[in-house]
Amino acid sequence: MKKTDDYYVSDLSELIVPCKFRFPETAAALHAYPVSKLVDRGLSHLNISPVCIPFDEWDDFKTLGIGEGPGMEASVLSAFFSEALMPFDRVLFHSVAVRWRNHAYLICAPSGVGKSTQAKYLQELRRNEFEIICGDRPILEFRNFERSIESAFSYSMPEIIVHPSPWNGKENWHGGKAAPLAGLILLERGERNIISSLSPKEAGITAYIQFIHTNRNIQLVTKIAKYTTALLNAVPIWKLTTFQVPDSTRLLLELVFPTTISLESLVKQNEL
Repeated sequence: MKKTDDYYVSDLSELIVPCKFRFPETAAALHAYPVSKLVDRGLSHLNISPVCIPFDEWDDFKTLGIGEGPGMEASVLSAFFSEALMPFDRVLFHSVAVRWRNHAYLICAPSGVGKSTQAKYLQELRRNEFEIICGDRPILEFRNFERSIESAFSYSMPEIIVHPSPWNGKENWHGGKAAPLAGLILLERGERNIISSLSPKEAGITAYIQFIHTNRNIQLVTKIAKYTTALLNAVPIWKLTTFQVPDSTRLLLELVFPTTISLESLVKQNEL
């Protein structure tokens, strides 16, 4: 076993998680530090096994021809961190998280579709209105989650808080404070700029696959399905089909982030 100073911890959504790395550079990428520093400050981390990539997983990467290195380790570790956080009703979610009027909105799409482009133009077209909470994989905290799913026939909404994480994407966008979730934007490319509201059923599969996990056992898959149900029933969902930017961003601003807000909408937001 390695000595204590070879173990690191990372502060994730107000939780300090033990972890260990194969490459020392990974610690810097994930803003982690030696456990000894925690002891010096009188702090303690979660009493769980250190998060790491199992040896057999490394062998799988070699078989697939994926090169080893700190960048790959940091990226792959997100799934293992996500699963370590799930007992505390926190989970990583693939999206760009933006903060607007003290609320968080998630822009979701496969890599390369344009999440970062939309976030960039939101900031450019409405300067000083938008902050980036996290550029790639924010942490969703489901407060009062277990109570909200006690009965399938008496469903209450958990409060979902969007936190930053070390996984900020290639742009390394971060800095916005955690905020309650107020909306989900599903992005796709098309031949016209269109925005429409979606029902939870229409958004179900797309939302489910944004949750970060290893898919290693049925218990994890079942809990992710419950998180998906909670998410889709907690906030409004829009689909933005984008053909050209910034025109599609202007459409998004007009219908989701208006410059003026009705009293009814303001009351609804304050209730989130």
